[in-house]
Amino acid sequence: MINIDIVWSPETQQKIFRNLLNCMSLPGEIADISQHLGKSSALVGLLATLLDRSVTWSDEEELVKKSDRNLLQAPTTSSETAKFVIRDAKNPPEKHFCPNLGELANPEKGATLILQGTALSEGNTTLQLSGAGIPTTRLLHLNGFHPQWFRQRQNWVENFPLGIDVFLVDSTQVTAIPRTTHIQIPNAP
Repeated sequence: MINIDIVWSPETQQKIFRNLLNCMSLPGEIADISQHLGKSSALVGLLATLLDRSVTWSDEEELVKKSDRNLLQAPTTSSETAKFVIRDAKNPPEKHFCPNLGELANPEKGATLILQGTALSEGNTTLQLSGAGIPTTRLLHLNGFHPQWFRQRQNWVENFPLGIDVFLVDSTQVTAIPRTTHIQIPNAP
């Protein structure tokens, strides 16, 4: 008998999706989705929820196991053209890397960047977030997220409405930074 983890059930994916919507509407708010993951990671839970055969994705660092890749059934492509781009956040972005930022007539075609780090809510990288969905400011403490990702993200969203949306994940939690959110990095070198 084949044993499929709960993260692949439509009911579980709907619960994860509700958490993701909440994160997008309240940037920097951390959602613990551990009760919906079974033995899977938050990264796999997020991908199982958002990907299908109609969208492309890129995992050039192979953060997703082959067995999970097969269950996703979504086509892969380069990081520059993919709708969803997965990266290991502990490494800085490559110098010339730029995800798809969309087009002025179709800004929604901009990529969603998913950064896998060590821990949300603790760590030596602090982001000060402001903008829609945040009453004043919100501090987000991160471990295993290279600060250069957030500096580079500023360049990618400077021509709003073009840009990218970002999800940050650790093993069991997720948060979102939409392209409308402003970031300051107060403790960055």
